[in-house]
Amino acid sequence: MIQQLISILFKHYLKFGPEQADAHPDLEIALNKGCRMKLNTLTTVSIVLFLSIACNKAKFDSTDKTKSLQKKKDAAALPVTPEKPTTTPSPIGVSPITTSTVTGEQGTAQAPVVELIVTTTANMLKTGSEKIQATAKIKGSTDVPSVTWTITGLAGKTDIGSIDQNGVYTSPATNDKEFPVTITATLKKDPKVKASTVINILPKDQIFASCMQGSKTFPILAQVYSVPPSTAHIPNYSKASEATKVTTVCMEQYAVEPKNFSEGFPNLNNFIEYFSLQTSTILIAPADGSYTFQLNSDDGSRLAIDGKEVIDNDGQHQAYGSGPDESLKVGMKEVTLTLKKGDHPLTLNYFQGPKLRIALVLKWKTPGSANFVYVPRDNFK
Repeated sequence: MIQQLISILFKHYLKFGPEQADAHPDLEIALNKGCRMKLNTLTTVSIVLFLSIACNKAKFDSTDKTKSLQKKKDAAALPVTPEKPTTTPSPIGVSPITTSTVTGEQGTAQAPVVELIVTTTANMLKTGSEKIQATAKIKGSTDVPSVTWTITGLAGKTDIGSIDQNGVYTSPATNDKEFPVTITATLKKDPKVKASTVINILPKDQIFASCMQGSKTFPILAQVYSVPPSTAHIPNYSKASEATKVTTVCMEQYAVEPKNFSEGFPNLNNFIEYFSLQTSTILIAPADGSYTFQLNSDDGSRLAIDGKEVIDNDGQHQAYGSGPDESLKVGMKEVTLTLKKGDHPLTLNYFQGPKLRIALVLKWKTPGSANFVYVPRDNFK
């Protein structure tokens, strides 16, 4: 048994493989015979060599296990970094809300960001205790916020009107110049959150307001054209030789009684003669029935309802009236129509020749009424 062990050790650990041992029988004999006297020594050497190899392997295994265990200990000792929350970017074109931010203490959730929005039914209003509704809402919410309403005006301007806590603004009773009023809503539960809008207050007798489209307070849209001094009738607006567009304005109603016109148009103060208005709106008939319309103008005018011309009052002429500058013979025409309750497109074109007198009045008698009245602002939209 020992001899076999020695032979194996010599073949595998002394770099003397089996093939070489079989090729040298003399060496095999020497191992079996000549080296018996060195058996103890060789056995000792072989065992030492075997143990050395085994020990080295055990040491390697032990070292590897120690390193692995140490890595686990080191990993456990490392501080844990919390995972960052996933954030979703805002959609393109959506602006972040920045009106007011309430932030909690470190480690607590942030309070939601609130944006307050204030709107009015129009951005212009006339003097004379006229009213307009302001509304406040929270962006992205259907809840009606509880707010405090306030107004501010130009420095030194004392009478700027009033606003109640329902958001109804009332214009001052008198005023001779246009001025702005800022309407502000402040959130009661968080006074840091507020929003505002600006409206312009116009003099009571101002006919035209600057605008790009009709509104609740100025529901009639008017395209303003310059016409040649030779004009004697309403022009063909599609012909540049007859009319040149200069601005757009809005009107409250057709209630311009005969007067001297010297104030001009917004931003066109000296434009007071040789102009034409191409006006349009929607007429609201309150009931089915017979309506009589009365059109008075200085100079010419034409009225169309539902796309059909119903009054031709064109030409250069005075307005109808008893004053020294009016006439009891020309300037006014009437028509009676049967209308259904509801909306009817209306156009009224007008031209002014030489300065200074102008007039543009549209009145009606509604079903069952005996008197003519101005077609009310609320019957236009």
